[in-house]
Amino acid sequence: MIFYAISDRRLEAGGSLFRQLDKYLRLGADWIQLREKDLSDRELLEAAGAASRKAEKTGAKVIVNGRADIASLSGAAGVQLPSDSPPVEKIKAAFPGLTVIKSCHTLEDVRRAEAAGADLVTVGPVFETPSKKGIIEPMGLSALSDICSACNIPVIALGGIGTGQAGQVADAGACGIAGIRLFNDPEAEEEDGFRAGIEALKKR
Repeated sequence: MIFYAISDRRLEAGGSLFRQLDKYLRLGADWIQLREKDLSDRELLEAAGAASRKAEKTGAKVIVNGRADIASLSGAAGVQLPSDSPPVEKIKAAFPGLTVIKSCHTLEDVRRAEAAGADLVTVGPVFETPSKKGIIEPMGLSALSDICSACNIPVIALGGIGTGQAGQVADAGACGIAGIRLFNDPEAEEEDGFRAGIEALKKR
């Protein structure tokens, strides 16, 4: 089970991205996506480079949202491609060293990403989440299970998933869970217990 934390420095005291990254690493995140769309190219490159060096010490991977060029230049492990991004095939050809993750919402999206050569997909929202409320209806566990069983590509589920639902998501066939609130909820402040719960889920 991969735990994939997504950054949002606005949720961190003082708006510190690196304080948030340090917290994610302490809590046991395996992968961390930098999703700071308001940063300039230079700021994002510097942040991705510093985050990658920091994560390397723990074995975690840094993924950059939407910017394969920044990911490659910074030494990050991969790129997360939004639904409106350039085709997966072009990114894979131009940046063969990157892990390419494609954002998907339907089985058809996942099949296209798999055929195009994506390494993994994120699928959601599985449950209701404030960021997608009124935009995309949650698919639920049954639809997630159908997607996971119909495709060979690894699926990381996201959208409204807390530690209490992580086991159900794993049982549906997902190889991991992604989220922002998962790592920023008050529950995560109890670091020892939260980390122990994550470690237990990884051993399922």
